[in-house]
Amino acid sequence: MPTPSRILVPVDLMEGSRAILDYAVQLARPFNASIEVLHAWEPPQYVAPDLLVAAPGWNPQSLEKTALEAARKELTTLIGSLNAPGPITQRLEVGEPAAATLRVAETGGFDMIIMGTHGRRGLPRLLLGSVAQKVIARAHCPVLTLHVPEEK
Repeated sequence: MPTPSRILVPVDLMEGSRAILDYAVQLARPFNASIEVLHAWEPPQYVAPDLLVAAPGWNPQSLEKTALEAARKELTTLIGSLNAPGPITQRLEVGEPAAATLRVAETGGFDMIIMGTHGRRGLPRLLLGSVAQKVIARAHCPVLTLHVPEEK
């Protein structure tokens, strides 16, 4: 098996994202592999992404624009806090996270995906689905999953 040279790290910007990124950096270091961090924002099913969000003193902006700006700031802060040997790029996508991850991995020529899994069971898994499971089932490259314990 060839060594990884381009690693995709999808994150949900929730608990455990930092731990997943730290692990990816440690794994990439000996191979001098590049890392791209991906966050996919999925518009809520019950509101239109072009819904305007406004607060006193703000110019109204679409929900999508507001969400992507917030995610971009969080990603920049998260990546800036890492002790990475080389540059880490970031990418934001709009769409269902598993589909976005698979699309970016294939079109971007990534040869490994490192992602977290919350290990939900029962009704939460049935309702939320498993992004990691969908990626593992359809990815063209190896997928390394790391369990993200839920914060109490």
